[in-house]
Amino acid sequence: MKNLYRIFILSLCSVGLAIGSLAQTPQVRTSPVHPVADSYVLDYLQQVANQSGAPGVSAAVSVRGKTVFSGGVGYADLDNRVPQNGKTVHCIGSVSKAVAVIAVMQLEEKGLLNLNDEIQKYLPYMPKKQKPITINQILTHTSGIRHYAKQDNDNYNIKRMRHYDTFEEATTIFRDDPLLFEPGAYYSYSSYSSSLMHGIVEKVSGVPFEEYMKRNIWQPAGMLSTCFDVPSRIVANRGKGYVKDTDGTLVNAPYEDVSYKYSSGGILSTPEDMLKLAVALNKGVLLKPATLEKLYKPQFDKNKKDFRANPNQPKEPLEQGLIWWSGKDRQGRTWYGHSGTVKGTRSFLINFPAEQVVVAIQANIGSIKIDEYAIELAQLFLVDSGR
Repeated sequence: MKNLYRIFILSLCSVGLAIGSLAQTPQVRTSPVHPVADSYVLDYLQQVANQSGAPGVSAAVSVRGKTVFSGGVGYADLDNRVPQNGKTVHCIGSVSKAVAVIAVMQLEEKGLLNLNDEIQKYLPYMPKKQKPITINQILTHTSGIRHYAKQDNDNYNIKRMRHYDTFEEATTIFRDDPLLFEPGAYYSYSSYSSSLMHGIVEKVSGVPFEEYMKRNIWQPAGMLSTCFDVPSRIVANRGKGYVKDTDGTLVNAPYEDVSYKYSSGGILSTPEDMLKLAVALNKGVLLKPATLEKLYKPQFDKNKKDFRANPNQPKEPLEQGLIWWSGKDRQGRTWYGHSGTVKGTRSFLINFPAEQVVVAIQANIGSIKIDEYAIELAQLFLVDSGR
């Protein structure tokens, strides 16, 4: 037990976390599934909150397909002092992309679309550009379609305040703009590009995008607290996001209607539900093994193909699959995952399929190194599982 605790401390220290609150070794709960105490994880989440200034931090962890931790620290809603926990609902931002792409791959698996198809086959309202754009390119951020830009913020009502009743209407924000580069030539992260998954799924399936997600992904995976982030809806356990003002004071995040980007940043979920998504993938509930392999297969190191890459600032390899990223931890174990940032929240879902360890984490503050915290939280369970 003491050796285990020392490993945990060293793991946290490797990313510069101060662990003053872990002076006493907690009592480990006996479990046939996994021998990590909830108090370890809660102490870790408190350190994340202390370092980032997040009002609330929550997480859920699965080992060998079973949830071994779900909880949180701090508050999901500062106005009403509502505690944050594994059932707290936040918008998961770009983790939505990793959810939505499963729908595209289900349709591809059934032969209803081909990843090499031009997007206009399903989205005739999208203007033709200098060269064809394929579904594969929007799933790998190589389409040349731009990401958010200054003009979106200058005209606030176009993007953040307006509700779009149809996806076709939402594409008017960006569809007539020139491409950044010839499709396929470079990598440039684009939420507008991946938002096209919404229109493609609707066209191919013949049902509204949210209804398709409910029937084919959320319900089969048991994700009963997941839905679109519609401001007018009453959503049980919905938390709030926060940002820091210029003087460092916490304030409510600006209002935003995300109807322009449901598939790329507009899904509400919980740590528990994000966990269920990865577990369902690992168990073959949502995709066949060959399709899942195609989803995860690295297309390129995104840092090397980045349109705006600075060669003088080398970064750790981060492979780009079909929406999902992949990397390796310090022990060389492969993970797949995605992060999300929206409306004063940060989320990360990380999956180590070979080790059967999944971690989902959320924090309700817009600036936090959520990917590092997720990977470090996973290390505790990976170490304990003897891998």
